[in-house]
Amino acid sequence: MEEEPGVAIIKLIKSYALGGPDDGTVLIYEVRPQPVEAGMHIGSFYLATFDDQNLELAWGIGNDPKEALKMAALKWEKEVGDELGENPFEKVLSEITNQEDE
Repeated sequence: MEEEPGVAIIKLIKSYALGGPDDGTVLIYEVRPQPVEAGMHIGSFYLATFDDQNLELAWGIGNDPKEALKMAALKWEKEVGDELGENPFEKVLSEITNQEDE
């Protein structure tokens, strides 16, 4: 039985500008796949991206925004390291953690 194609609704839930306009932005999206009877049954998930004003790329997914950011931070560390300065996903995670602690 062939699976029917499905669709997903993608909603921007939060953006974090990183300093100046040239520093880029971390964006968090909620992805809500729409169930199809003979097809897609995946649940909702979150996607963390980085937009450098030139290109926006996906870096991490997770069951909640923090997990998506953690996965993105790990991938950034592995693929970019400190070549471009501070890990933007680590910076956002730190900011979120500090806000939760207050």
